Amino acid sequence: MGWRTTRLDDRYLRWVGMILLSILYTTAVNLPAMIEQNRPWWKQYLTDFIFVVICWTISREIIILSRRLFPGVKHTVRRVLMLFFSTVIVAFAEGFLIVYFFNYTNYYELSFTLSDFFYTSGLILVFSIMIIAIYESLYSLGEWNKLAMEAEALKRQNLQSQLESLKEQVKPHFLFNSLSTLIGLIDEDKDRAKKFVEELAFVYRYLLQSSEKALIPLSEELAFIKAYYFLLKTRFDERVLLDIYVGKETAQLMIPPLTLQILLENAVKHNVISQENPLRVVISENNGNKVVLSNTLQRRAQSVVSTQTGLANLAAKYQLMQQPGPEIIETPDKFSVQITLIPNQTS
Repeated sequence: MGWRTTRLDDRYLRWVGMILLSILYTTAVNLPAMIEQNRPWWKQYLTDFIFVVICWTISREIIILSRRLFPGVKHTVRRVLMLFFSTVIVAFAEGFLIVYFFNYTNYYELSFTLSDFFYTSGLILVFSIMIIAIYESLYSLGEWNKLAMEAEALKRQNLQSQLESLKEQVKPHFLFNSLSTLIGLIDEDKDRAKKFVEELAFVYRYLLQSSEKALIPLSEELAFIKAYYFLLKTRFDERVLLDIYVGKETAQLMIPPLTLQILLENAVKHNVISQENPLRVVISENNGNKVVLSNTLQRRAQSVVSTQTGLANLAAKYQLMQQPGPEIIETPDKFSVQITLIPNQTS
């Protein structure tokens, strides 16, 4: 791994920075001497520009080395310490060489003293720290942004994997229950069994097609829920009751597929269902931009084996889309989940 392993794409920053910094240096430090000693302005500006180029170039090489030795956010403290101490040492070395050069060549026709050495070294240190601070700030900001983007990408990838796993779990589980119901229905009522197969085909086609979409109109989800409810009603008879109160405008808003199915399935799975206490489910709209699924709360005495893919995965869906997650509202006799609907971008 060579000296140039770390590259800096700083062409514009370097040249614009050197020009501006040399003008600032001449104006702030040497302008009084130019006037008092009647120095040629072009000579002073050229000298100071060369001085800044040397400082900038050496500081830049220190930066390259520090990033190669201590890259990334986790080594920020070590990198900054290396930059600081290296800059102090180099600043005094540069100050010594510059003062020696001016005395040896009698450049300004002046004799520079020890105090001039410390003054020059101090100026070099200040300007070098300014240069390094600019580079380090930009570098650290970029590294933090990169780290945040990588973390977000990893989170999205994990959430997407969870959602795909959920979809694959829903299909076999749902098909098994439906086929079990169909087997018992064939001998009892062939016409009803035929209707059941038709609704099952519609539901399963929806399950297959929805896996390719991130969002669908609420109207399509409700049509699916009606077919899904037919299968549940065939299985549970009058022990499960469903009412839907959603207007046409609200039904055009978008929702992640299988959202209502998951909520309805959870209601059936976790509540007592009997002829005396039927499970009542209501799907309604709220404020025109939310849909609420409510069910009577009559929890089973014994916990039901769960695949942990219910509300957590709904929350994951909405987190993936950077939308507000499901809102759970529970009272002693009712359990509700409020879902945010998403505007249809194509309408």
